[in-house]
Amino acid sequence: MNDAALSKPGASYAQIRVREPAGERTLGASSTLGGEGADLVVPGAAAGTAVTFERREGVWHAVPAPGAHVRFDGRPLVQARELRRDDVLTVGEAQIVVVDDSRTRLWLDVQHLVGNATIAPVVTVAAVDVEASDEDVEIRVAPGGAAARPADAVLTAERRAAREAYARRPLPRKWVFAIAAGIAALLAITTLISLLESVELDVLPEDADISTPGTFLAFQSGGALHVLSGTHVVHAEREGYYPSQVTVVVDGKSKPRARLRLMKLPGKLDIDTKGVAATVIIDGVEAGKAPGEVEAAPGPRTVTLRAPRYLDFTANIDVKGGGERQDIEATLQPSWGTINITAVPAGARVSVDGIPHGTAPTSIQADSGVRRVQISAPGLKSWESSVVVKAGETLNIGPVTLGQPDAQVTVRSDPAGAEVTVGGTYRGRTPVKVNLSAGASHDIVAALPGYENWTKSVFAESGRKLTLDAKLEPILARVSVQGTPEDAELLVDGKPHGRTPQVFELSAREHTIEVRKEGFLPFTGSVTPAKGLERAVTYKLVSANRSLALQESAPTIKTKSGYVLRLVPSGKFLMGSDRREQGRRPNEGLREVTLERPYYIGVTEVTNAQFREFRRDHVSGYMGKRSFDLDDQPVVQVTWNDAAEYCNWLSEREGLPPAYERGGGKLVLKKPVTTGYRLPTEAEWEYAARYEAPGKTRRFPWGDTLPVAPGAGNLAGAETSGLLVTDLEGYEDEYPVVAPVGKFQPTPLGLHDMGGNVSEWVNDYYLSFFDSTPQTDPLGPEQAALHVVRGANWRSAAVAELRYAWRDSADDKSQTIGFRIARYAE
Repeated sequence: MNDAALSKPGASYAQIRVREPAGERTLGASSTLGGEGADLVVPGAAAGTAVTFERREGVWHAVPAPGAHVRFDGRPLVQARELRRDDVLTVGEAQIVVVDDSRTRLWLDVQHLVGNATIAPVVTVAAVDVEASDEDVEIRVAPGGAAARPADAVLTAERRAAREAYARRPLPRKWVFAIAAGIAALLAITTLISLLESVELDVLPEDADISTPGTFLAFQSGGALHVLSGTHVVHAEREGYYPSQVTVVVDGKSKPRARLRLMKLPGKLDIDTKGVAATVIIDGVEAGKAPGEVEAAPGPRTVTLRAPRYLDFTANIDVKGGGERQDIEATLQPSWGTINITAVPAGARVSVDGIPHGTAPTSIQADSGVRRVQISAPGLKSWESSVVVKAGETLNIGPVTLGQPDAQVTVRSDPAGAEVTVGGTYRGRTPVKVNLSAGASHDIVAALPGYENWTKSVFAESGRKLTLDAKLEPILARVSVQGTPEDAELLVDGKPHGRTPQVFELSAREHTIEVRKEGFLPFTGSVTPAKGLERAVTYKLVSANRSLALQESAPTIKTKSGYVLRLVPSGKFLMGSDRREQGRRPNEGLREVTLERPYYIGVTEVTNAQFREFRRDHVSGYMGKRSFDLDDQPVVQVTWNDAAEYCNWLSEREGLPPAYERGGGKLVLKKPVTTGYRLPTEAEWEYAARYEAPGKTRRFPWGDTLPVAPGAGNLAGAETSGLLVTDLEGYEDEYPVVAPVGKFQPTPLGLHDMGGNVSEWVNDYYLSFFDSTPQTDPLGPEQAALHVVRGANWRSAAVAELRYAWRDSADDKSQTIGFRIARYAE
């Protein structure tokens, strides 16, 4: 190979580095190997070229010369072959080992098999600038050899020897530095890992994404987060939920826990009202306009659409939440009907509910319901009557001849005393005489509780007298009365009805049931039979002496810390709300409940000072500059479990058996229930709150009717303006957040803040529905995910929430939730 060949463009970038017994040298990119006349001469090779080394498309090849005797990895080389590291070529009395085969350099190690003498090349090798090249090709020839052995027989041993010789070469300095740096980094990482502390993760939903913003080193494995000591922010987020975060302190002394509860985002209700503009009301609170989209909290919701001159549209919707869209198609029914009026003389003036509507004949659209129609003309007696307008229907009146006398109808009924209405207007009790305006049809209805309504439509002819006899058919249903002790005197509506137990039929109206027996307090209750159902009245008479003793000797009890509890009289009541009650929610199922076992309930909510006797470091928190943490304010920011633990602590302190025990990893009420302190059951709470007098309850803290009475309780009145989004219109108290306990008027039983200040944990698990069968001393569902919360609080701004029947659920602490305690008397 000559100087001109090596000086071609690019030649200095593709080189062959050769190491042989006489030393090292560098050849050009295309060099030959063989006997005399080749670039690289090896002993035993015939004169001329045996193998040419070429680079084709970036890959080194060994190309045999025609007729040359060359072996490649022990096999004859008959065509060009790619060269790879550790390949061995045998030519004459030499072996050539490929040490490296990068794209630009080929390193070859030449080993003579017949001695150490090297046959000098017969051509001059041009100088190559090794420094300018990227890499070298090295060819080494080991001293000595196995001259007596054929090449094929020693191939494997020679390749192994070549590798071992190459492996004994010292590592390049840059490799040494790299290995040292790697070891140092590994040691540093190992040291850091040994310093990590674990933080228990309690996150719902469990598949939320966890991050630690601002933390240098953190990783998650299983249900734990591993971080260095210090203060860390643990952040959780998930699609469809509000993000949440908590600060944890890792000090190596105790195992910290990050408890995160992500709340679902509101759901989106896309309401189509077919073009009718309506107001959307969700659970009694205005939420937006339709048609269009409104947001609603997840869970069961009652959606009402209200539009002028249309009937309310109501639907119970299970809102999925999480930003998920749900479509609601609503067809609002018109709430008006049509009245066609004709009269003699023509042109008489017509008015409906006192509003002029032109002259007869005329057609008038009027809202459904009872309407007062008047037809008049100068000099003639006016015609006036109440009529019932039905939505979507047409009512024809006339022709009415003005000046003619009315028709007269006498209505009698069996039994007597039924209420008579004409066109929806009350006209008296049977027997009764009623004048009817002539020229129109009138709907006459006789109604008596416990009987089917009697209805008759009559066209009133001028001057006609008519008698109607209404035979009322009773609605009868079975009622059973039983209990302990038996053979007690039974009275129904104050009249003797034999001895207990009994099964009999009563009319479908409310009846008073009374059971008496000497030596016992009387039992009084009520029952409303329903057609097709059997109502059961169960009583348990309490010894008069024991009950009186409790009332006289211990109407109240007091804990060692001064907390006062009041004895609640035994009794029966209807728990929940009637379907027709304004503001009612679907989870307020109506059922009859009897509370027989005497119990005490706290006069006030448990305060911060009282709770801190149990847990000194508790903090109820702040809102802006307003504190929730004063000693006489009710404790908040407590879970149901915190409240139950407080009850057990107080029982132990007072020498009473604990009411709660561990079951399934959580606190549950012991069965049978002990006399230790506990949270009141949902039935006990509602009965105590609503109690007004024996057999009488109230709907709101102030009574049974609206508006909200002044001083009703600590609610979201005008004083919260600027602090809360909404407030209770027309109401104001002096406490923007929680008030000290006992600042508002007590209930008739002497209990404070049952309808304001903070909502309260009760013992029961939460279900959205009730078993409607009558129950005695119920303890609620056996198991559920959430617990019940009862009573309004300082943020309550909806009238529906002020009702004692209102109920909700929760699973975590809040600035609006506290508790009061209760216990059985014996």
